[in-house]
Amino acid sequence: MLPMQSRALHRAVFLVCLLPSFAWAQASSGFVNRCAEWIAKKGYSVDYIEQRTGQRPRGNMAADWRANLEPANLKPGDVVFLSSGNSGQRAAVVDELLRDAAGAIAELKTSSMNNGKMLEPSCQITENFGKVTQRVVKFAAVVRAW
Repeated sequence: MLPMQSRALHRAVFLVCLLPSFAWAQASSGFVNRCAEWIAKKGYSVDYIEQRTGQRPRGNMAADWRANLEPANLKPGDVVFLSSGNSGQRAAVVDELLRDAAGAIAELKTSSMNNGKMLEPSCQITENFGKVTQRVVKFAAVVRAW
């Protein structure tokens, strides 16, 4: 490949990689602006995680948080990101591991806030905004862990 073509290709690849990040930043910024009143009330699952763990990874949304733990190595107090169908992922704190007869993690008892029937989709507000709820989820629903 000629040097000039190579530079053009590198620029094109850079832009293709950069645009989704820019679009996500714009969408995230729009959410923050549109939902500032709700964000200030600290009732989202990410707020609960910060309350429980004493930490909040960089980024406003759970989707911004990077995994740093293999799900097979989970323990109580860790954070899991669970598949939630069409709406993406939900974040929850692991309260207890439930194992199968072979000792493998089969299910998790988790707790979270803002998990339930959607009331205000544009700001992701459910009937349990600001309320802690617990549930048991299949280990297979774990997408990543922190």
